Amino acid sequence: MDDWLRIGEVARRTGLTHRTLRHYDEIGLLQPSGRTDVDYRLYSRADLDRLFSIQQLKALGLSLTEVAAALDEGVDAAELLGRHAEVVEARIAEERELLATLRRLQAAADTGWDEVLGAIELTQRLRHPDASVRFRTTLTDAPRAPVDVLIELLSDPADGVREGATWAVAQRRDVRPELVERMLHGDQRTRHSLAHTLGKLRDPEGVAALAVLLADQDEAVAAKAAFALGQVGGVPAAEALVAGLGDARELVRDESGSALARTPEGIPLLILALRDASATVREEAADALGQAASVVSVPALIATLDDDVEAVRFAALVALGQVDDERAGRAIGEAVDSPDVRTRLVARRLVADAQAR
Repeated sequence: MDDWLRIGEVARRTGLTHRTLRHYDEIGLLQPSGRTDVDYRLYSRADLDRLFSIQQLKALGLSLTEVAAALDEGVDAAELLGRHAEVVEARIAEERELLATLRRLQAAADTGWDEVLGAIELTQRLRHPDASVRFRTTLTDAPRAPVDVLIELLSDPADGVREGATWAVAQRRDVRPELVERMLHGDQRTRHSLAHTLGKLRDPEGVAALAVLLADQDEAVAAKAAFALGQVGGVPAAEALVAGLGDARELVRDESGSALARTPEGIPLLILALRDASATVREEAADALGQAASVVSVPALIATLDDDVEAVRFAALVALGQVDDERAGRAIGEAVDSPDVRTRLVARRLVADAQAR
């Protein structure tokens, strides 16, 4: 019996209490391999090794049920640890939210408990399950809302609440840098909301963040950023949009071209893009110039009718058909006799449309 350890010795070596060891025995997690004649528990060296394994897994934060599954049921280690990591991440997020709330309330506490309770009550109304309550609060009190709550409201599923929060941000330029920093690397919905908000604000200072979002891995976010850059307007926004013309995703290219077509600063950049090394960029630029229908672009579009790539030539021809200009009309008329069948057909249709107007 020299190799056996009684419960007291096991408790001494491991730092566990008798009660804990008995509990492990009762739930089947660690049942001693032996018993004395008077039914005292006796633990083998193997039992002690298992106990050390239990302690190591518990140190990772695993529950006793998860420990048992790991040791007895052959549960995949990576899968179990991955699930537990998700639980820990959620708990950390909750603790961070609580910490942010405490810090926010600490600032209000300087003026007394009335202000603290008022801040809590405001947050509760801004997070109320009834969208109409949240909406009314954004109209009356959102300008006093903390940044973390504003971020939530900017991603709110109710349109009115989102727009109310956007209005609140418009009144508080002081929170915008922090808001951008915290939303720029959030989840897809948060990044999309940031692009929407910056477009609504039409603040040139938001162009840098929108340029980052224009390259976002999520197509919907990138397309929203292109639209928002068009709302902001100005040379920096237009220059950022040019990069979107060569994006691999059609929706992003289309939104970038349309945004450039809507802004006066975009027309010269689109004309320059007709000479880009990328045929995709040249085609998108020609298409956007057609949307803009600016007479300024006519000479460049006529020159593009000689492009090496058929799709680019075709886009330039269609674009000329959107411009009310004699030079454009003459160029289309000459294309009616083109040796290319597709070009001839399109040119004839454009001529017919012009005559019908």
